[in-house]
Amino acid sequence: MSASPDSSARPVRIPEHVPLCIADPPKARAGETATWALSFTLCDDAPEGSELRLLIHGGRNVKGAFHPIQVTDSTAQGFVRAMRQDGTPVVATDPEGTRGGEVALIVPDGGLPAGETISVILGDGAGITAPGERLMGKMFLLFRPEPEPDLGVPAMNAEPARTILGACLVDVTGGELSALRAYVPSQVVAGEEFSVLVRPEDEPGNLSCEEPGEITVRIDGADIPARREPVAGTTCCRMAGIVLQRPGVCRLEVEDTTNGLTATSNPVVVSDEAPAEPTYWGYIHGHTEMSDGAGTVDNYFTYLRDSLGLDFGALGDHDHLFETTDHMWRTAQEATARYNAGENFVTFLGYEWAKWRQNGDGDRNVYYLGDFRPMYRSDDGEFPNPPALHEALSNEVAMVIPHHPAEIGNHCDYKDYDPTKDRLIEIFSVWGNSERSVNDGNPYPVRPSRHTPGDTPDAGEVPAGFVQRALEIGWRAGFTGGGDDHSGNPGDDRMRGALPWRCRGGLMSVQATAKTRDRIWTGLYGRRCVATTGPRIIVDFTVSGSALGSEVRIADDPDLATRRVIRVSVHGTAPMSRIEVVRNNQEAYVHEGQGLDEEFEWIDEARFEDIALPPTEHSDQPFVFYYLRVTQQDGDMAWASPIWILP
Repeated sequence: MSASPDSSARPVRIPEHVPLCIADPPKARAGETATWALSFTLCDDAPEGSELRLLIHGGRNVKGAFHPIQVTDSTAQGFVRAMRQDGTPVVATDPEGTRGGEVALIVPDGGLPAGETISVILGDGAGITAPGERLMGKMFLLFRPEPEPDLGVPAMNAEPARTILGACLVDVTGGELSALRAYVPSQVVAGEEFSVLVRPEDEPGNLSCEEPGEITVRIDGADIPARREPVAGTTCCRMAGIVLQRPGVCRLEVEDTTNGLTATSNPVVVSDEAPAEPTYWGYIHGHTEMSDGAGTVDNYFTYLRDSLGLDFGALGDHDHLFETTDHMWRTAQEATARYNAGENFVTFLGYEWAKWRQNGDGDRNVYYLGDFRPMYRSDDGEFPNPPALHEALSNEVAMVIPHHPAEIGNHCDYKDYDPTKDRLIEIFSVWGNSERSVNDGNPYPVRPSRHTPGDTPDAGEVPAGFVQRALEIGWRAGFTGGGDDHSGNPGDDRMRGALPWRCRGGLMSVQATAKTRDRIWTGLYGRRCVATTGPRIIVDFTVSGSALGSEVRIADDPDLATRRVIRVSVHGTAPMSRIEVVRNNQEAYVHEGQGLDEEFEWIDEARFEDIALPPTEHSDQPFVFYYLRVTQQDGDMAWASPIWILP
C-alpha cells in the first residue's frame, strides 16, 4: 500500500519549526465524499482579534481541491468548522480577495498561544468531496496573511507572502480497482527472464488504492509461468520469471482472475541476441513541490520507477528564486544523485529555465550529465535570455530543450540557437502538440494557458513556435515527448484538460547501448529519440542506413544525391491508421497499413538539388530532412526524430 503521511518525507515548503500533523483519517480516496479532522499545532502566538487563514487549496503550491467549501450552512455539504482543543468554537468566515480555497479564522479573546492545537472539521455533517486525483502528502496550511520573516526556506510563493503557523497532511489515494495496465521492456532476449509490471488503476486512471487479485499471464491465449513479486510502496506487482523462447513481436496479456479485469502490454521484441541499441522509456519534465507542483522529489522518482516501470527520469522544477530556493535546488540535486542507479533506473539533473517574459525566449529545460551542477536562473540580473544561458552552459555537459514551444503563454521563436546544447525539442506535452497548427491537421492543438468559452482550437498556438518552423530555419533538433505534470503523477496515462485540448501528458523513448546514465545521455545527445502521446510505441526509422537523429553528407555517400532508402518499422499498442514520412515538413510518403506491426520501405529518388531547402540563419548549407509521424486508430501518435541530408 502507499505510504501514509506520517511515514512520508516532510514537504520542503513546511519549515522545520512548524509542527506537522496528520489528518484523521490519514487517507482520502480520490473523489470520495466524507469528513476529515485536521489538526494544526501552532508554532507561534496569534493575538486576539487577528485573522488567520486556513489554506485548503490554492496559490501555486497547495494542490488538491476539496469542494465545496463553505462556512454558513452546517447542514450542507462542504461545511468547515473550527475549534480550540478544549472544544471552544473558533469563528470561521469567508475571507475577502481569495479564490475560494481559503477560510478565515478569527482568533478568540485572549489569543492563541504557541503549542495549542486548533481542530478543523472538513465536511462537518454532510461531508466534503476529496480531489479526483491521487496526491501524496496533500498539504493544508494555517497561516497569517502578513509579510513573512526570512525563514531560510520561504513558506509559500504566492502573494501576499504567508507565514505558516501550522500544517496538516493527508494522502489522497486512487479509488477502487477498475482497470489494469501492463508494462514490459521493449526488447528482450529469447530464453532470458524478464517481468511485466501490473499496475492497478481506478476509473479515472489514478493508481488504485487496491492491489490486484490473482494474476495470470498469457501469450496468444496460453498461460505462461510467472511468479508474483510486490513492488514496495505501491499497489503494483511484478510478474517475474517470464521467459519467451521464440523470436518475434509479442504482447503479453494479464488477467486478474479474481474479478476478470484484463490488460494487454505494450509490444516487446524478442530476439536471439541482445539488440545493439535497445529502446528505453523515460519522462524528463515534471514539477514537484520544489516549484509549483505537488509531492516530494522522492515521490516523483519512485512513481516513475515503481508505478510505471520507466527506465529514466528527470525533474523539471522552475528556476525562479521566488519558487525554488538554493536550499531546494540542493534537495533536488541530492535526490537526483540518490535515485540514479544504472541498469535499474537512471536519473538526470534538470530544471526549467522559465521567466515567462513572452518575448519568444520560451520556457527551456536544462539537463546535465553530471550531479550537483549549478542552477543558472532566468531571473533578471542573472541569465535572463537564451544567449546568456548558453554562455553560462558553455563549459557544462548540458542540453537545453524548449518546452511547449508553440504555446501562447510563453512560446519559443527559435531565434537563439546553440547546436551543441539545443539538441532536442519537446514536441508533445500535457499542453498538446507543438509540431504544427491544428488547421494543418494537428489533432492535439496546443492548449492556451488561459481560455474562455468560444475559443477556437487554435487559440493557444503561436505559429512562430511550431517545431516544423524550427526545422525549416535550420535547427538540428530531435523530439522529446511528455512533460509538465504538476500533480505528483508524472508519466501516467490519464487524460487531462477540457476539449478540444484534452490529451495525455506524453512519453519518450531513446535508443541507447545500455541503461546507464552515460549511454542514455549519448542517445539523447545523438537525438535517437521518439516522442509519443503516451503509449510505448516502438519506432525504428532509417534513411539509407543512418538512424534517426543522424546528419549525413552526400560528400561521404554520393548516392544520397539521387536516391535515399527510407526503412520504417513500427510496433504499436493499437492498429495503425497511417504512417507518414515527412520530408521538409511535407508528407512525402504515406503508408496506410492497418496492423499492430508495420514495416515498409520507400525509396525517394528526387534529386537533392531539387528538394533541398536553401541556407538559413541557422544553417550555412542547403539541407533536406525527414522525420516520421505515426498515427494509430485509437488516436495515439508517435514522432521519430529527423534525419538530415547535407551536401
